[in-house]
Amino acid sequence: MEKTTDIKTRKERIFQEDTNGEYMDNRQYMVVAVSLGITHLLMELFYISVGCTPMVYINILSILTYVVSAVAIAKGHHMLSIWLMETEISLHVICACVFMGFDCGYQLWLFGTFSSIFLPFFLPTLKKRSKKQIGFYAIAIILCFEVLVYLDRHNYLPTQYRVDDQIASLLYYLNAMLAFISIMIYTSIYNQQMARKNKELQYVANHDGLTGIFNRKMINSILEAEIQRKDDASSGNLSIAILDVDFFKKINDTYGHLAGDAVLKGVAECFKRYGDEGLLYGRWGGEEFLLISPETISFEEFAKMLDGIRSDIQEREFTCDGRVIRTTASIGAAAYESGMDVDGFIRVADGRLYTAKESGRNRVVSN
Repeated sequence: MEKTTDIKTRKERIFQEDTNGEYMDNRQYMVVAVSLGITHLLMELFYISVGCTPMVYINILSILTYVVSAVAIAKGHHMLSIWLMETEISLHVICACVFMGFDCGYQLWLFGTFSSIFLPFFLPTLKKRSKKQIGFYAIAIILCFEVLVYLDRHNYLPTQYRVDDQIASLLYYLNAMLAFISIMIYTSIYNQQMARKNKELQYVANHDGLTGIFNRKMINSILEAEIQRKDDASSGNLSIAILDVDFFKKINDTYGHLAGDAVLKGVAECFKRYGDEGLLYGRWGGEEFLLISPETISFEEFAKMLDGIRSDIQEREFTCDGRVIRTTASIGAAAYESGMDVDGFIRVADGRLYTAKESGRNRVVSN
């Protein structure tokens, strides 16, 4: 029993998604670090001008933190840089509120910090450990804000460097603007990354991993839509074909499965030049492909296109590990007739494919 549990745990560890909560690329991380570093350089001049000595020294440490963060990002240590920057901002906010008071609005930075740390919490592949760290840190930020508000309301903050009311008001508006801008930036980056990830997932869901063309689910959905279009509009043409690579098992047995994969990818390449003419195609399964005709051509013209594809495959040299492999393909085609469903339509084309293979292969059968 213990051995079985160990095996299960090992498998889970092998197949676990390795996501720590990153949702920005290297360039974006560097932009954030440099921008915050420049902001703190400007803040250093301000602290010197108002004579807030403790914040002058604290801010020097902040600037050094962003230098270290930039170096960490350059070396690919993104998580280290994230925690350095998040910790620096939180500590800087606390110190600024203590020494300069709430009127300057430094506490508003905590809202931007919260958004930047909490957005990755919703990444679907986030590790449990990282999710716990984010959760604890997010709670710590909320508690920090509440404690600061409480201390200020009860005059417990030992503020010694109060600035002029006009300067404090200007700082408050500036810090509020920076906090909201940071929230907008982090949210925008997160949404862009999620949109990109969703697009990648959508592509994977709709395309065959080997050939890069539509998979069976997607090409079947396209065929259903084409049948619906034909039934609704009664305009345009609709024909399909099923193409099967001849003696594919023999290719695998003779040259190996990598060679078989190379042949399938090469066959898919033969379809692409017809894609500009409106041909739709996808991998139906194994060595079979489903082709959907452009609506602008007749069934007879589609049969000629299919013969051109057959000829291209026959003449093509497929290579794997320096070996040249030649093959042919058999094709069965069918024209849509009113009342047909997907299964019935496919069945007609499949029957003609069977006829093509039984009558000698390397041919197109369309009636």
